[in-house]
Amino acid sequence: MLLALFYGFWIEPAWRLRIKRHRVEHPAWGARAPMRIVIISDLHAGAPYIPLSRVQRIVRKANRLQPDLAVLLGDYEAAHRWTWGQLDKDDIIGALKPFTGELGTYAVLGNHDWWQDFAAAKDRVPCAAQKALTRHGIPLLDNEAARLTHEGGDVWLIGLGDQRPYDEGPDGEGFDDLDAAMREVTSEAPAILLAHEPELFPHVPEQCLLTLSGHTHGGQIRIGNRSPIIMAAENETYSYGRYEAEGRVLIVSGGIGCSEYPVRINMPPEITVVTLCGPETIS
Repeated sequence: MLLALFYGFWIEPAWRLRIKRHRVEHPAWGARAPMRIVIISDLHAGAPYIPLSRVQRIVRKANRLQPDLAVLLGDYEAAHRWTWGQLDKDDIIGALKPFTGELGTYAVLGNHDWWQDFAAAKDRVPCAAQKALTRHGIPLLDNEAARLTHEGGDVWLIGLGDQRPYDEGPDGEGFDDLDAAMREVTSEAPAILLAHEPELFPHVPEQCLLTLSGHTHGGQIRIGNRSPIIMAAENETYSYGRYEAEGRVLIVSGGIGCSEYPVRINMPPEITVVTLCGPETIS
């Protein structure tokens, strides 16, 4: 029992790191070259589990995967009570700055980025993580879209504001505005959607072939394909991995860090890699 506790509360969350790969083939991708998207989600940086030295190692490993597109899915600073020596947001984002791909690096914010700066959330002004991203030149997509020039045809990248800035659960008021973001999409080129929380997936428009989310940490404790122990909310539908609906695909990353309890069992920290391509593409 003591060995199991030691593993779950220290070895897996503090020392393990895996690469989790997904391949998404979609006919609407057409003749575009495959796009390798490398994702760092839910970093929750802070000693002793995710010190800056570990963030730097994670970034180096992510860059060795040669991303076409580098994605940050929010929740940058640790939120659990077992963190000491609180890290500065500038230091965390500064350590993430070298993470980059051929098409650039893009970020969204997560719920903890607002919960840890509740005064900013209350007034709907930039939070500390948002300011740090700006200072370090990492584009934040806040209900916005960016056109990416990719081999074989353009692609839209859409980023949503956070859906739970006030800790009110999935039915509470959020900063997300998918309609506003989609108004910036001015062609029928395929789109990739970045949304920290995954539960909006049923409402994603057909043009968004792929939705990338984090937030759940895969449940942190996973038994088979279920996570009955720790979930971000009791009514989470999308906890981890790949989901499909009406030709659209959702990938939920297991992320890096922890919230509430610094424990992971059978759900090691991960860098998530998604290769998006057309059918019968060889890469």
